[in-house]
Amino acid sequence: MPGPTAALLVLTVIGATLRFATLDVQSIWLDESATLHLVDRGFGGMLSHLSSGESTPPLYYVLVWAWTKVFGTGPIAFRAFSALAGTALIPVVYAAGRRISPRVGLWAAALATVNPGMYYYSQEARSYALLILLSAVAFVCWQRALERPDARRLAYWALASSLALLTHYFAVFLFVPEAALLLKRLGWRRTRVAIGAVVLVGAALAPLALAQTATKNAEWIQTTSIVSRFAQAPKQFLVGLFSPQEILTAAVSGLLALGAVALLVRRGSQRERGLAWDVAIVAFGALALPALLALTHIEDVFNGRNVIAAWTPFAVLVAAGLGVARAPRLGALLGAGLCLVSVLVVLGVNTEPGYQRDDWRGLAQALKSSAPGSISVTPQYGVTPLSIYLPALRDARGATVTTREIDFLDLRGQRTGRSPLPPSVPSSAPSGFHAAGVRKTDTLAVARFVSATPRAVSVAALRKLAENPSAEIVLAP
Repeated sequence: MPGPTAALLVLTVIGATLRFATLDVQSIWLDESATLHLVDRGFGGMLSHLSSGESTPPLYYVLVWAWTKVFGTGPIAFRAFSALAGTALIPVVYAAGRRISPRVGLWAAALATVNPGMYYYSQEARSYALLILLSAVAFVCWQRALERPDARRLAYWALASSLALLTHYFAVFLFVPEAALLLKRLGWRRTRVAIGAVVLVGAALAPLALAQTATKNAEWIQTTSIVSRFAQAPKQFLVGLFSPQEILTAAVSGLLALGAVALLVRRGSQRERGLAWDVAIVAFGALALPALLALTHIEDVFNGRNVIAAWTPFAVLVAAGLGVARAPRLGALLGAGLCLVSVLVVLGVNTEPGYQRDDWRGLAQALKSSAPGSISVTPQYGVTPLSIYLPALRDARGATVTTREIDFLDLRGQRTGRSPLPPSVPSSAPSGFHAAGVRKTDTLAVARFVSATPRAVSVAALRKLAENPSAEIVLAP
């Protein structure tokens, strides 16, 4: 039977293969395209646009900017950075579980290998994969500082926590319960330098955070009810963002995870339960703090993405139940069930395009057959992701446009817990135009209208036909 090191190596190779082999299955979507456009600037220009174009600190963008100087600026090169971070998470999560036992470490690593949420963020050109990794590293350093406190271990924890905070502001919600437990166990005198260093980093980020808050870029979060967002977080932890039969798979995974925690409580040794209790405090604290801020309307930016760094302590908590020494067979059965559901979800997403990221690549392919000088009516912000695949694409200016061809574009709408909304395009032609064909798939729809001679059409009329007052009008390359 292979030892823990060999088993961890196998899991890491599986995780890397799963992430890198499917990097280009899904299209670049809106938020990723914003990253690509930002990082494609010069270094100074990128930093100067962070306050207006993003809602997170600069570390991820700095690292990816440097990454592109070596590996290029294509979508796959951008995503490869996150895939590398997601692969590195597997041994780090093993180390977190290893503090309880090697068996717990391997179960934690297995969950990280196939979990749909970890898989999703490992393939997204955004800061979340790096946030999850650095928060997990900080969590391991915190565990070691609790186990045998000294200045070096506390310094490692402070450094990793600072790097996580420089990646995403919500890293603070793991730092707070970790710091509270260190204070309780070690006292202020032994922890003040480490805690103070992270606080100073947070203070240095405050002006940027305030400037980004003033842009109201994150206000879209509040358009969804707080109750649904509270439910969204555990669902994302279990089965990712969108997937076929996600209510069923989330329910099954949730029951298996609860079964693992119950097994820990009932059959775990005093040591196993004691170490898992510390993990649980961090896990639930990392969710409770932003939830409290949202409920009190102090700062309501709670959603599954923003709290995803809490996945690591929750995974270790579940793994602690799966790896209980007194019930290895039952734990293995529960763990195998969790991993099986995760694998089925990942396979389902990769084979069902309707549950994948918005298919801007497919729309761009459709526009390549458009006539020169044609215009396209796209969903809001469509020019940003479309221009990744069609760099010459540009916004139409003015209240009217003149053209011989109009293409209406739409994407299916993702809905948590329900089937996606099918894409919808107009069937009625603009005045002076006639229908030249409609293409529909599970992910997109394109309706083409043409005229024998160039005609002027108002932007307002096009938006009315599209039934979308925020639709964008773009000129084909």
